[in-house]
Amino acid sequence: MDRLEALRELAADPPSDRDGGGGNSKFDGEEDDLEGEGEFVGGSSGEVTEEVYNINSGWSLEVLEASDDAEESDNGDDDLVFGVGEDTGMAAESVLRSIPIHRLRALEKQQSDANDSNKATRANARRRRASEHKVHKRLRIVGGATAGKLLLSGRGETTRPMMEKVRSAVFDMLAAAGGRAGALPSGSRWLDLFAGTGSVGLEALSRGAGHCRFIELDHWVVSNVLSPNIAACGAEESAAVHTGKAEDFLRRACATPGFCDSAFDYVSVCPPYLKVSYPELFGLLEGSPLLHPRSVVVVEYPQALAREIPAALGPLARVRDRKYGRTLVAVFGPGA
Repeated sequence: MDRLEALRELAADPPSDRDGGGGNSKFDGEEDDLEGEGEFVGGSSGEVTEEVYNINSGWSLEVLEASDDAEESDNGDDDLVFGVGEDTGMAAESVLRSIPIHRLRALEKQQSDANDSNKATRANARRRRASEHKVHKRLRIVGGATAGKLLLSGRGETTRPMMEKVRSAVFDMLAAAGGRAGALPSGSRWLDLFAGTGSVGLEALSRGAGHCRFIELDHWVVSNVLSPNIAACGAEESAAVHTGKAEDFLRRACATPGFCDSAFDYVSVCPPYLKVSYPELFGLLEGSPLLHPRSVVVVEYPQALAREIPAALGPLARVRDRKYGRTLVAVFGPGA
């Protein structure tokens, strides 16, 4: 009779004194093959096996050690030699049974909490993106031909326009410096870097500028905020929009003779503070053909980066430095 069959019958009807070697044992006549009181069995191929009782399948033999011949077999089927296959599932069940039930429940609870947290994080990210891709009308043109015109702006951090009171103060200061009450020189050229909503450049057009170039990186902002604002102010003929990084625009100006036709009379730099390098921007502006000796450059910056604002920008000196709450504005222009 096959040993495995004998073990299965034994599991189904175990003897009353299994280790005593009584006459009713199913191993009568086969005891010489058992080692160590029947716990280990030497197989015909030199394998060392162990008699294992499984709560579901009863008694069986499990291979503990393969013979040298089996290890050097040319068939390369290690799964068959070491009993990986069905025995793997049995081993996994054995491991699970060895873990206390309260520990399993705690692990399941941790996994469930982690899944819920991940779902909540993804949902919040989707809501934030959806919110940022919505617009509202909270800005307006302060002075000039289109004064009072409402402008679109993006919710969230898609745009960060210059505050209305700061914009009003800056343009009043520029107009006074030019000897005009609230107006810019007629036909002047304005370059609006980091345009966002376009509120600065559109304010310039409203106050007398003849042309404005808007530079904005975000395609969604250009399509859904900036371009509609230009159309709402009726400034399509006086505006040009470049979609891309302001730094790349300045590099192209440095490398391309005659870029943008000529230099600009006014340049506004209102970047997302912590996402740009002010020294890099100043270096590109200084080396570009976009400034002439009487240009005026307006730069908005935070107090934390005040040390990065130079005293001069090429031929232009820092002639004004104003603080509006937490917003600081430096103005570069012809020296006295």
